[in-house]
Amino acid sequence: MKNGSEMTRKISVAVLAGLLTAGTVAPAAFAEGHQGNGNGNGKVSEQRGNSENAPHGPKRTVEDVSALDSTSFVIDFDKTYPKGLDINRMVDVTVELDDDTVIEPALTDYEVSSEDRSLVTVEHGNDDLDGLAGTLTVNDFEIDFDYSEADEEPFVLDIFHTNDIHSKIDPLGKISAFINEKGAEADNYLYLDAGDIFSGNAVVDLQDGEPIVALLNEMGLDAMAIGNHEFDYGQEAFAAREEQAEFDWLSANMEVIDPDIAIQQPKPYEIYEIDGVDVGIFGLTQSPPATNPSGIVGIDFHDYVETAEQYSYLQDETDILIALTHIGNRADKHLAENVDFFDVIVGGHSHSRIFEADIVNGTPVVQAGADSLFVGHFNLEFDGTDVTFNDYYLQDVEELTEVNQDVQDMIDAYNAEAEELLEEVVGYTNTGLYREARYERDTSLGNFIVDAMREALDADLAITNNGGIRASIEPGEITAGDIYTVEPFANELTEMEISGAALYDVIEYSFTRDDRHQIDLQASGFEYTIYVDENGEYADADLYIDGEPLDEDALYTLVAPNYMAEGGGGYDFSAAEIIQMEGGYITNAMFQWMDYLMDSEGAVDYEDGEGRITIEDAE
Repeated sequence: MKNGSEMTRKISVAVLAGLLTAGTVAPAAFAEGHQGNGNGNGKVSEQRGNSENAPHGPKRTVEDVSALDSTSFVIDFDKTYPKGLDINRMVDVTVELDDDTVIEPALTDYEVSSEDRSLVTVEHGNDDLDGLAGTLTVNDFEIDFDYSEADEEPFVLDIFHTNDIHSKIDPLGKISAFINEKGAEADNYLYLDAGDIFSGNAVVDLQDGEPIVALLNEMGLDAMAIGNHEFDYGQEAFAAREEQAEFDWLSANMEVIDPDIAIQQPKPYEIYEIDGVDVGIFGLTQSPPATNPSGIVGIDFHDYVETAEQYSYLQDETDILIALTHIGNRADKHLAENVDFFDVIVGGHSHSRIFEADIVNGTPVVQAGADSLFVGHFNLEFDGTDVTFNDYYLQDVEELTEVNQDVQDMIDAYNAEAEELLEEVVGYTNTGLYREARYERDTSLGNFIVDAMREALDADLAITNNGGIRASIEPGEITAGDIYTVEPFANELTEMEISGAALYDVIEYSFTRDDRHQIDLQASGFEYTIYVDENGEYADADLYIDGEPLDEDALYTLVAPNYMAEGGGGYDFSAAEIIQMEGGYITNAMFQWMDYLMDSEGAVDYEDGEGRITIEDAE
């Protein structure tokens, strides 16, 4: 953080000096001096010792002066103070400020101590030295004072945060109303997003993300960490959406190494000056991003901790420093363990619902789930030196009732427009793409899907479960809606490294699970045969690549739906090493593979049953 002295309240010394000296130009008339209860207390009279020609009272030497606060001080005279004598007849008081401005404060009241009548407490003006520093001179006695931070109210900044929206726009009307309402109650606030605003809803995906960026512009988003799915639509789309955005796209560990690509080098951080306080937002992106490789060609991604340490100087240039990251909760905690200068880490990527902030090495680490289901909130209080983290919670969006109608109208329009977009023709098939025989063998639609998955990540092998293939596509035109009907779950591509032996175990489980004794996995990059006994139950299996037996000792890169990789359907990939959990949406992979086939072959044609998967009787 910056030195607290730099953040003291900024007061116009010239204006304040004018206020203080007003009484010396036209002295105010004070009540006639009186003895009161005999203690010698009295109001200041019209005769003023600070006036050049004012008469003075009996000679008294000032032995000491001590400041009580910005409005009063105590004088210790060498003799008792005369009863009823106006303080202005006894002393000349001047103030020289640190900027060499000289002022003569108006003395408004005084009180003589009943225990020691040589001690006199003097009041001067209302808060007339508040916010100032300098030297107070009473006759010839000088003392220094510093009220530059006196009564300074702490700066409070509210933060609202989302992450991994994944194109789920329907709840944004409620989220916007919530942020607007709570933001209006705050002294200051920022709205931050920790990345992955794209991919997961046809309404947004079919327009390469334009609707979600327009909505976040309307909602007043201030900054976003670049997430791995920001690259899903390709580099041209990334550049177009960044240009469209009215909020900052941040990533400190992303380095564009090819100047010829559409994506430009993003800002590593942004510093916002809010009410005189410098608030830094520092961005990090998953390294490497789990996305289609073509989206990140010409870009390098660097280590999180090493990158953060290169920007350690930000702690001297900011009063509040926030890390806005899309690296996952585990990596956020590792960052906090190794870098201690962030006031809070606002994370994304792992879809973690953190209801109570994790405090790691003194740094709060937070995240707000995914899919526009929650909004995070906390505030940071800065007292000029230290930053305090307060009032953290996740707001369940389903519990909200108010809607920002302007945002909702945009959402309704995009949803209506999407109905037309889903009817858009994106391909053509002469053969049709069928799923009906999927429990006995490979099918044309199954083969199309797994080929698209394997090609998307340039993997050795790919599999998908039959339960995720929801409809066939008849011969003729293929619409965008057909693709989302076939795969309506927004499943993502999980890439892993697996041994041949472990893959054999997966194939055996796929046939025997829940005693179904039927094919459950479509396959690309390899073929397999299931051998069954006289009861139709699993006996053995053979796996082949290009007609040669699969090497059980070899390692292969395998792509599967994240549903399966996470244990869906009872599948167990604990023997495999996950390379990336979320490598892009299967629907996007299907669109890309379809584009390739349309360009190269003019149609998306598959034979329904190529012999990739067979069931035979055991000998």
